[in-house]
Amino acid sequence: MNQEDFNVIRFLEYLKYRANHNEVPLPLDEGFILESFHIGVRFFFGVTIDDNGLPMHDAEQPYDGFLEEWLERTVN
Repeated sequence: MNQEDFNVIRFLEYLKYRANHNEVPLPLDEGFILESFHIGVRFFFGVTIDDNGLPMHDAEQPYDGFLEEWLERTVN
């Protein structure tokens, strides 16, 4: 697994974290996310990711600041 895949997997962890917070299942698996990322998809379930695979914006975050809190805990 290369660094690019690692960042996308971290994004997948964010989607799982958000789904768990909302108490809903996440219907996509890691392989689908990686494949979609490599063909250029940068928007999943309301979340826009950058070319490195990190979330930039979440239109469906449970509350304002949810994404920023996650980023602060996991990136820094």
